[in-house]
Amino acid sequence: MITNKVNYSQEHGDYVVSRSQQTIIFSARGPWNDETMIRGAKEMGQNIGQLDLSKPWGCLSCLYGESLMPPSTFKAFAKHTKIRKSMGLTGLAVVIQDSDIANTIQSQLTKAYQAAEVDFAFLSDINSAITWLSNIDVSIDTHQANQFFQLHSFIRSRGY
Repeated sequence: MITNKVNYSQEHGDYVVSRSQQTIIFSARGPWNDETMIRGAKEMGQNIGQLDLSKPWGCLSCLYGESLMPPSTFKAFAKHTKIRKSMGLTGLAVVIQDSDIANTIQSQLTKAYQAAEVDFAFLSDINSAITWLSNIDVSIDTHQANQFFQLHSFIRSRGY
């Protein structure tokens, strides 16, 4: 019997995904590879399935470290972003922290978001991202989101 089980030991990158009202909340540290993207897309899909897709919905991501994707992973990411847009994704708010290459990460993500023709913003902190989403009519529980990101912070000690 052949199975398509993902070998988690081959994954690169860490993430946690959940939902707050009409917002998918995502905290992660990259870089990511195809194996991580496959599992992440399934988990995102499960959370999206809990949303009311007849209402505006969005995503708030906090990315840590060198959150980049190789070309094959980026291609899958861009494809999934377009699919989510077709399902009613209203906007993406992204916060990048603890990274020496924030501009490079922003450039890579911008290409996928523009190709999907979805509204997006890069913001400096979680509360600004929550405000941005609220301003485009995406509901999110501020307390729940802040609690999620406090619990799932991927900041590493620099040790100097």
